[in-house]
Amino acid sequence: MKNLPLPEYSDPEGSLNLASHLPTFFVRPDLGPRLCCAYGVAASQDQDFGTANLHVEVSDVVSVLVYVGVAKGNGVLSKTVLKRLEEEDLDEGVRRRLKDSSETPGALWHIYLNRDLDKVREFLHKLCKEQGLDISQDQDPLREHGWYLSRKQRQRLLDQHGVQSWTVVQFLGDSVIIPAGAMLQVQNLHSCIQVINDFVSPEHVANSFQLTQELRPTKEEVNYEDKLQVKNILYHCVKEAVSALRRNSTESDEKEKNT
Repeated sequence: MKNLPLPEYSDPEGSLNLASHLPTFFVRPDLGPRLCCAYGVAASQDQDFGTANLHVEVSDVVSVLVYVGVAKGNGVLSKTVLKRLEEEDLDEGVRRRLKDSSETPGALWHIYLNRDLDKVREFLHKLCKEQGLDISQDQDPLREHGWYLSRKQRQRLLDQHGVQSWTVVQFLGDSVIIPAGAMLQVQNLHSCIQVINDFVSPEHVANSFQLTQELRPTKEEVNYEDKLQVKNILYHCVKEAVSALRRNSTESDEKEKNT
């Protein structure tokens, strides 16, 4: 926890983590930390499946890769991973790290922005129909966590809907920060352990609120509102801010009177 990046946001007591401003008499939402442990796909023939399928993050998330298990003495697995990553749209800095023997790639992330949420849903509905899956327009394929978009499907999404993904290779020791409302999918290249912590930032709390409101009417879904308590967080943050402004105003008035 001491090594979390941007601790003012990601730390449970960080000043810019709005969840930290809930009063002590509240049961705070369980935002972590938690472990995500999963095998990799390096040795698999079929590599179009994910450790975490495409889904939406209701809160902001930081994921720290703390362990990567590469089979000792088996260079074939490493070559398979490098070949897999050659197909991805990676920047030059990442490609240099892949050539560095001291660096260990662990997980491959594809991240989509909140603004493209409706377009991604429309595309997933199209894929469901093409594969003969029975899904109504009212159902949200993103909530079901049933899709991992292959390279060809991601290219179709870009060509047909203009939706670009951001590709991130997470190396051992790297942290990945995901804003609330973003969509993501993860594929472990090797067996990995990630430490994940959620937080609520001022910049993206509107996305968190909107998503919890969308999820509320669906009784069959997990109750994210109970988990995150967005309304309680907003209320007490505003209350604290107004109190601070009033205190400052009162102190200024007293100083003027004394002078």
